[in-house]
Amino acid sequence: MLNFYWYNFSSDLTARQITQQINDMCERTKQYERMEEIMLFVCVPTASLEAVCRDVEDKGLVKICSQCFCAGRVTGMPSPQTLKAIGAHAGMTGLADRRYLLGETDEMCRDGVQELLSLGMKGLLCVGENMQMKRNGCAKQVIEKQVSTGLSKVPDDAVYRMGIMYRPMWEFEGKGTELDYALEMIQTIKQASMQTLPELPEPLPVFYGGEISPPQLTQLLKKQIIDGVFVDGDKMTSDGFISLIDTVQAAF
Repeated sequence: MLNFYWYNFSSDLTARQITQQINDMCERTKQYERMEEIMLFVCVPTASLEAVCRDVEDKGLVKICSQCFCAGRVTGMPSPQTLKAIGAHAGMTGLADRRYLLGETDEMCRDGVQELLSLGMKGLLCVGENMQMKRNGCAKQVIEKQVSTGLSKVPDDAVYRMGIMYRPMWEFEGKGTELDYALEMIQTIKQASMQTLPELPEPLPVFYGGEISPPQLTQLLKKQIIDGVFVDGDKMTSDGFISLIDTVQAAF
């Protein structure tokens, strides 16, 4: 069974520190078979991305992802062409903080995903609601639209290079999410992806970006409710992340 592990580096670290920690992650997870047991992704801030892509020692053990990108010309954001040129493997778009603080629209995410996939790269579509949407009872509709619009231009031959990550806005503000509520949203994501891409034999892989304990994560992976976890470097060190991988994988 293949489990996906995503680590999101803090912008407080230098490119050298990030590179050292990625190299350490690769070395300490060598015992796991890539594409069979685990897939390891690291999300790197734009300012450090080119240096990290250049200096990571074994890119066969890790996939390097940009924390943001844009198909249009947006100051400070790399284009998919730039990501490919510097050697990144993937890009992520649609994080809740970018949607609700910076105005990243569903259509911007859609166009970015399409362009990224057209270059042969991997894409991570992030979806999530804010607290007002939850209180108003429209969170499901918001998530459904984010998924359906974001995936609407995914080519049939590129769907295997896509994944979806769920993380609501309040997680960025240090507030937790009730697990039952998160699972309800994850089910909504799976249903929306199947409706948008009806030829898929199964839903796209879905990753959870909220706080979750190792036992809970293990249980959800075993039941194939989620396919992986997205961990923020502001909440867990890279050492803790490797320990999480070891703890979870020991149960398989």
